[in-house]
Amino acid sequence: MEELIISIKRAKVRFLLMIVLFTIVFFLQNFIFAASENVQSQQESLRTMYDGKEYFFVCKNFEEGDTGIFYHSAGRLEDLKKVHSELMNQPFFEYFLQIKQSLELVEFENNESFTVNYEEGSENNRYELFGQICFRAKAYYISQNIIDKFALKVSSGRMFEGEDFIYNDNYVPVVVGHNYTNNFSAGDTFQGYYWNKSVDFKIIGFLEENASMLSFVQGDPICLDDYILVPGAAFTDEPAKLPDGALQTMDERLLQETAYTSYLNFIITLSDGYELNDFIAYYDGLRSKYNIPEYYLAQINMFTVKMLQLSHTKYYDSMLFLIYSITLFSFLSLCIFLALNSLRKLNAYYIHLLLGAGYVKIYGMILSEGLFILIICQLLSFFISNIITGGYRFLPAAAGCFLFACAPIPAMVMVRRLTEKDFLWRKE
Repeated sequence: MEELIISIKRAKVRFLLMIVLFTIVFFLQNFIFAASENVQSQQESLRTMYDGKEYFFVCKNFEEGDTGIFYHSAGRLEDLKKVHSELMNQPFFEYFLQIKQSLELVEFENNESFTVNYEEGSENNRYELFGQICFRAKAYYISQNIIDKFALKVSSGRMFEGEDFIYNDNYVPVVVGHNYTNNFSAGDTFQGYYWNKSVDFKIIGFLEENASMLSFVQGDPICLDDYILVPGAAFTDEPAKLPDGALQTMDERLLQETAYTSYLNFIITLSDGYELNDFIAYYDGLRSKYNIPEYYLAQINMFTVKMLQLSHTKYYDSMLFLIYSITLFSFLSLCIFLALNSLRKLNAYYIHLLLGAGYVKIYGMILSEGLFILIICQLLSFFISNIITGGYRFLPAAAGCFLFACAPIPAMVMVRRLTEKDFLWRKE
């Protein structure tokens, strides 16, 4: 230890330079490693969005003047329920519900950042609906399989369960984006309109920060931090008859008809071995059987997601290349530093050898200098990383220390070659 302190004092300028250099190197190594982990997790997210399959958007297409006839036809609601049930339970395609539609909420002041068009600079998002001041909050109506499809998880509360997709009169459960945690807690309720009926919405969970899913219609990943996820619920009970003089917002039949008609806008992906023509033939038969309106079908463009996945892959590879380059650079720098220090202390090593010390002890002396530098730099990097990035990766730090234990080897080889011949001559 005494020799180590003497060595540092004699080469304090170089020692300080190495401390600064390696502190920066270890900080950058930790920062890039953390960034590469984030890129890798985003790659996994994109992989769940695009699995190589083709997706198709099916949308109802009313002709002018048909909506009134469609809604008020006898037995219409029962037919719509049967259609929805059949679509949900077909073996040759999977049905997804993902409707981007604003949620009309009452008394939603001080939450304008969650309203539609807020990012575009719209400051007044309030309007009157059924005699109440409402706000249009950003929302998606989804089916249950959307949750698994995009691996959506909550940071607190709970995610939707099967029973949440069955409508009940008490409240409509919702899962909200991460930014809602600033103003709300799990269990909070707010009043609004669910398919035109006045209901209470209850927050059951908060999505993880930066949770995202693919918007099938737009073809882009959407960050859900400011969104509300609403279950596209099924209605098992017959709608209650509307008493005379009741408001439209209490009309359960209209509620169910609106919901099931909206469910005719959906996304499908075909099972292996089936083609689009198989679905078209099936759906045309379903339309004839239940008098479903005309529709149009479009293939969903995955170009944006494919390009994002490709760019993230290249970015991740670049991150790894930087990590390897920085590690190699720092390793070579330490090798050179220890080699130069060993040359300066060559006479001291002669004396140790003449006094009977072996080369193992010499190696230990060189190693102690390197480890001392590494420990100081790792500690400095640890504090700086926690202040700036809020965390530190100990695995790459431990791996780096193990690698740098080999840094004295070049210096040791050089010392041995320079001293061995001269030492033998002196011994004679």
